[in-house]
Amino acid sequence: MFLKKLTFPIIIIFLPYIFFDVLLPLYTKELGYTTFQFTILVSVFSISQLIMRLLLGRVSDQYSRRSVFIVSLLFFVAAYLAFSVADSLWILVIARVVYGIASILLTISIFGMITDTNDNFAQKLGRFDSNRNLGGFIGVGLSFYILSKYELLNGWKVLFVVCGAAAAIAFIYSLTLPKRSESQCNINSNRVVLSPEKRKIWMVNMLFCLISSMIVVLLIPYLQAVFNADIKEIAITFILPMLASAFLGSFLGKLGDHMGYRKAITLSTIVSALAISAVVFSFRLSIFAILWTLFTVSWSMFNYSLDAMFLKDISNHNIGDAYGKYSTGSYIGMIIGPTLGGFLFDSFGYTTPYIVFVVSMLLFIPLILTILPKDKTVIEEKRG
Repeated sequence: MFLKKLTFPIIIIFLPYIFFDVLLPLYTKELGYTTFQFTILVSVFSISQLIMRLLLGRVSDQYSRRSVFIVSLLFFVAAYLAFSVADSLWILVIARVVYGIASILLTISIFGMITDTNDNFAQKLGRFDSNRNLGGFIGVGLSFYILSKYELLNGWKVLFVVCGAAAAIAFIYSLTLPKRSESQCNINSNRVVLSPEKRKIWMVNMLFCLISSMIVVLLIPYLQAVFNADIKEIAITFILPMLASAFLGSFLGKLGDHMGYRKAITLSTIVSALAISAVVFSFRLSIFAILWTLFTVSWSMFNYSLDAMFLKDISNHNIGDAYGKYSTGSYIGMIIGPTLGGFLFDSFGYTTPYIVFVVSMLLFIPLILTILPKDKTVIEEKRG
């Protein structure tokens, strides 16, 4: 399968995928910025993503999956080199925007390849995510080694120079990939209009991204506030969640494919609410690690199943435009969520965003059951 040949470049292109979220709040704090300014940085990034998803999604439909994938790797090289010299908030924003372009192009090309296969969407989305998380897991080891040799500010520079070199290797390797997808470009593709059913999925995605981004973006400040955890303790705490993310993606996607996307989404919502409600009362890092792993697993299954539900029945020739529109929901949520979470964190205490998340997810369940399309049985799908 062509997708399997992308395993190596995906793994090494995503070396910063996990440690970036851990180090960014620490790095901005080292540069003298507040938690609220850090969350604004996240929201600004999401605003740029919102705009670029629409533009790049439509443009990407005019070129082959392979070409879009290779171009994305060039943007990764540029982004990582920009991060290596980012010593102010504005340079960080520029680097994040370039990284955003790279991520959009890569995701659209991968999603297009997945829809070309016409089956087991969630499982293949999970496999892609596992490869991405495996790269991130390797990157954590790399960051731990480099930061044991350098202080954070200098270590950040060295880390991203290494990641830029890895991205360049991924680019060179990808030039050798067969031109299997070149015939799939569709210059005259029509603009996509989402059906009422797809718009409902879009709404659920937007609300979920808003609610979840409130707590995910504040995870490191939360650990520092509750446990006074240093970078070594944070790294140890996240070994179990990282392992789950790196190796369970395909299995979780397969569960969604077989269980039914609506059932998988509902179950994931319940489990994530229970896990975070327990997190609020957890005062040991070891217990926190187990609960966060449970949340990570449920959150991942939610995303795979919801994305697969959206991808179903989308024309291969319009996947870029369709996914660009779908992703606007993600980024509207991720513009509002981090800023709201940062405000609640600074104004009402570090547990407040997590309590709001639990209440919101419990209210989310009736909405899911009301507006998401019901799962079809295998017999019904064959008849259809």
